Amino acid sequence: MKSRNPYGWEERSAVLELDFDESEFRSRIRSVQTRLEALDLDALLVWEEGANGSNVRYLSGFYMPPTWIGGSLVLVGREGDPVLVTSAVAHGEPMHSNIQTTWLRDVRAVGLDYAEVIAAVAGLTAGWPPGRHIGVAGFDRLPYALRVGLDAALEGHRLVDDGGLMKAQRVIKSPAEIALLRRLGAITAAGMEAAMAAAVPGATESEVAAAAHRGCMAAGAEQMTFGCFVGSGKRGALKNMPPRPDRRILPDQLVVIDLGCKLGGYQSDMSRNVVAGQPAAEVAAMVETCRRALDAGKAMIRPGVADRDIVAAMRELIAGAGFAPWDWSICHGYGLDLVETPTFAASEPTILEAGMCFYVEPMIIPPDIGAICIEDMIVVTPDGFENLTPVRTAAW
Repeated sequence: MKSRNPYGWEERSAVLELDFDESEFRSRIRSVQTRLEALDLDALLVWEEGANGSNVRYLSGFYMPPTWIGGSLVLVGREGDPVLVTSAVAHGEPMHSNIQTTWLRDVRAVGLDYAEVIAAVAGLTAGWPPGRHIGVAGFDRLPYALRVGLDAALEGHRLVDDGGLMKAQRVIKSPAEIALLRRLGAITAAGMEAAMAAAVPGATESEVAAAAHRGCMAAGAEQMTFGCFVGSGKRGALKNMPPRPDRRILPDQLVVIDLGCKLGGYQSDMSRNVVAGQPAAEVAAMVETCRRALDAGKAMIRPGVADRDIVAAMRELIAGAGFAPWDWSICHGYGLDLVETPTFAASEPTILEAGMCFYVEPMIIPPDIGAICIEDMIVVTPDGFENLTPVRTAAW
């Protein structure tokens, strides 16, 4: 791609903006290369577009804003540095397109036509011995036209599923990732405290959300992702809904606040409840049950425990309190994506290990009352867990 602004390493290094020190990225690549050898793969190919760019960012640092068109491809061989090929370019200028966020020296900007991406990959593999096996992360999600074009252009080589390589690579967070997640948890907690303080009688749902946004961004968030859901009264039972500027919080009304922001691409998610006054006895009982369920789930967290047993402990406590019909309790892993491994699927248990991260989220949601939901960000430690969002569980 021709551009008026040079975007080679010399130009980029002067304005570099990396999420982590380069040594962290190089450590990731060495680990991926070790996995390639173990899986008898010769290379790894990652293709992602827009908001689905977490593997690209994990390997290259390159951040594709979700509103941009185009995609990016990272090719990692068993040796040497990866190469980034991207069509996610605004104005035809990589230097207008976050290209300063990648540590990779070899970056090739191309047009939106898949043919240009395919030609770039064919050029990179032209000197390889025949019969190479190239693992594709998200093999089943590779766009058909891109897959067919790559199959034809890479004659003599074979595209195969990556065998879960990237999933396994990302499930255990590194010390550098956990340090960033601690900062993200503190940022999210600051936004939640601001939102809870703003949830007073007469305030609109949008004003509460604005306080959350202000709190997160002022504390250092990179951006708000799904932003801040605020639901007052029965409307809270809809759970994931945008706040309304025409809906004011009433005295003694239950309010659910659910917010998420990002730092370095990593995703937070946190929920709390506020009653703008004095809660009804039934609401207070449900909030207390939800808090006890959170404690029951957390009491299970340590290496060697099956993930599904944490959810089972929360649901058992909620059922014992008589609220099973309205129990929606879940947990799910997080990182660069809102949902990652461990998945807490009853049919596919994951045994917890130190460095795994997930949200713990007991929920009681009767439609005639609203949503009682407490959600924290957890990282598993060698002897238990660390709560990254230690904020009061409810307020009234």
